[in-house]
Amino acid sequence: MRLLGIPETYSKEGYVIVKPLVKNVLECLGSLVFNDSGRRVGVVTDIIGRVDDPRVVVKLDDRDLGEFLVSRRERLYFTKKAKREKR
Repeated sequence: MRLLGIPETYSKEGYVIVKPLVKNVLECLGSLVFNDSGRRVGVVTDIIGRVDDPRVVVKLDDRDLGEFLVSRRERLYFTKKAKREKR
């Protein structure tokens, strides 16, 4: 697992906006997101913002989790999805 960043804000629709702490933000697109304790939180769905100051959009598995993550300023981690073999 690699460090993704710190959540800044959340929406009632079940998304969290994360300020990334990784240099190459594009590599985390489509990755699974976990919290400090290793619990799966969601999936990276989009990257928004300016090139020099991007933000990562995470779709949460549980909508109620957004407020908890933002209030605790909990660090989030990501892992790349395993690529499927071509047949």
